[in-house]
Amino acid sequence: MVAASVSAAVMLLATACSSGDRGAERLSTDAPSTTSVDHTTTPKPARRTVTATTTVRAHGSKPVRVTVTTTVGAVTVVTTGAAAPPITSPPTEAAPPPTNPPAPPPTTAGPKPYDPTKPIDLSGTPGVTPAEQARAEQLIRDTLRDTKKYANPGAAYADGYRSIGDASTGDEHYVKWAYANDGHILDSKRPESLVYERKNGKQFLAAAMYSLPPGSTFADVPDVGGPLTQWHVHDDLCLADSPSDPLQKVVSSITGINGKCPPGSSKLGSAPMLHVWVVANPCGPFAALEGIGAGQIPPGETRLCDTAHGG
Repeated sequence: MVAASVSAAVMLLATACSSGDRGAERLSTDAPSTTSVDHTTTPKPARRTVTATTTVRAHGSKPVRVTVTTTVGAVTVVTTGAAAPPITSPPTEAAPPPTNPPAPPPTTAGPKPYDPTKPIDLSGTPGVTPAEQARAEQLIRDTLRDTKKYANPGAAYADGYRSIGDASTGDEHYVKWAYANDGHILDSKRPESLVYERKNGKQFLAAAMYSLPPGSTFADVPDVGGPLTQWHVHDDLCLADSPSDPLQKVVSSITGINGKCPPGSSKLGSAPMLHVWVVANPCGPFAALEGIGAGQIPPGETRLCDTAHGG
């Protein structure tokens, strides 16, 4: 709109220049404006100069003063006054900041299989308190550390352990009878028994077995790991002294829980025992043996098979 008004002013000035003396007349435009003409005429001038000032208003803007100076054959436009404000788009609302999706609920890792070569973690068993878990894990760590020297049965024999002659079961127990009633309970440096298994023709240490003193019962067992640990007894084994080795007792026969042993032998007794496996076991690190060597568990309990930590 401003450019159109300026063009109109230029046209009027051109008309004034071509009309001679009538160029002194006032000019007008279609748009509301104030126009003045000021020129000086000399006799038969070679050139004629006319200056006009007009006010131009464009839609939506403030009035703008426009001064036009023209000479024959040339037009110069000078714009004075306040310039029309730039046309701006209406402000747009800022986009809301992106909202992060809610974090997924933390996942709870399940129980880890027992692997004696890795950090011991017995978490994930219902009903086990943090204190019970800590005691059970510590007993395993201590047993792993202190029984390494008994990697083969020859080392155990040299330290006073003797086989009870049950190798045919697949799990041969070496017992140090001097430790049976020495006042040490759950002492990884003085385990009452060591269990060896055979693989590829070689025997290797599979577990330590801790026993309470003779005459103890299930009522005397300490709380090691709560539901993680289950004690057992062997009330069906008859033992006899070895005639050739005063440090050895061997299984002479098997009887019923309420049965009696033949003369010259006696029951192992009802002293509770607890296995701690130093190798992975399908029923976890405190599993009892299977079959004839499994022994008896407390009345009313189910035999422990901790498959959650089984390896």
